[in-house]
Amino acid sequence: MINRKSGTVRSRGADAVRQLVEERLALRFHPLTVILADGDILPEVRRARDGKTHDVIIAGGGDGTITSVASELLGSDRVMAALPLGTMNLFVQALGFTPVLEEALDQLGTATPKDIDVGLANDQLFLHQISFGLQPRMARLRERIGYSSRFTKMLAAVRAVIVLAARPKMVRVLVDADGEMRRVRTPLLIISNNPLGRSDKPALPVSLKAGVVGLYALERFSVATVIRLGLDYLGNRIGRSPVVDARTAGKVVVARASRRLLRRTRKARGLLASMDGEVLVIDSPVTVTVKPKALRVLARSSEPS
Repeated sequence: MINRKSGTVRSRGADAVRQLVEERLALRFHPLTVILADGDILPEVRRARDGKTHDVIIAGGGDGTITSVASELLGSDRVMAALPLGTMNLFVQALGFTPVLEEALDQLGTATPKDIDVGLANDQLFLHQISFGLQPRMARLRERIGYSSRFTKMLAAVRAVIVLAARPKMVRVLVDADGEMRRVRTPLLIISNNPLGRSDKPALPVSLKAGVVGLYALERFSVATVIRLGLDYLGNRIGRSPVVDARTAGKVVVARASRRLLRRTRKARGLLASMDGEVLVIDSPVTVTVKPKALRVLARSSEPS
C-alpha cells in the first residue's frame, strides 16, 4: 500500500517507485499486489485485511501513513511491514531498516515477524512519539510555507524552526507520571513509545518491547540550547543532557496547568500536538500509555529485543 502523496513518491514518480517495489519484492512476497493510493490508503488496507488473500500488508509512506495502517491492523492476524517513503522514517529505522528505499526493500526480504509495543494517547495509537509545543508548531508552519518534495519539505522545516526561534512560546502543562504530579513549563515536551537513545541512533528507541514511555522536556529554547542539544544528540547523551529533563513511566497524563482539569467531567480545551508527524488537537487531559507487544511486524534481527 503506497501513498502517492509521500515525499519519495512525489520526488521519484509513482511509476518508478511501483516498478522498484515490484522488482525487489516479487520473489520474496508472492503473490505481491502493489496498490498506489491517493492520500487516504485506509479503505484499501481494510479490504486487504478483511479479504484474507494476503498475510503481510506493507505500508509505504511517512510515519503518519504507517501509523494509520498500524491502527487498522492492531488486533488482526495480519503482519505489518513498512517502507521508508517519508521524510524522517523513524519507525522504519526503529525496526532495523535503512532509510534508503532500495536497501530497505532488500532487507525486507529477510525480515522476520516480531511483536512490538504501541503507544496510546487517549486510546489513539502512535508508534514513535507524541509531542507538544515546538514540534507541532514547526510542523504547522512548515505546511503553511509549503513544499513539493522531501528535500523542499526539509528546507521548509528549517525555515519554520528559524521563525519559531525568534518567537519562542512555552507549553504550560500539569504532568502526572505514574502518580508523581508536577507543573511543567517547556518549549517542547515529547512522550515516546519506549525510551529513546539507541546507541547508533539516539532519536530511536532502545527497545520496542520495554513496556514504558519515555518523557522528555526541553528546559529552554535558544540558539545555545539547540547547539548543546545537537552535541548531546551526536554523543548519545540525550538522557543525560543538562537541557533535557528525561524520565520513564508506565502512564503519563498531560493536562493544562490546573489540577482541577484532571477532576472535571467535561472536556477541557484541547492541546496542540504532533503524533508521529501528524498535527492534531487532542482533548485534554491526554493519557499516554504503552500497549505491550500488541502489533506484529516484520523487523530485522538487529532490531533491539
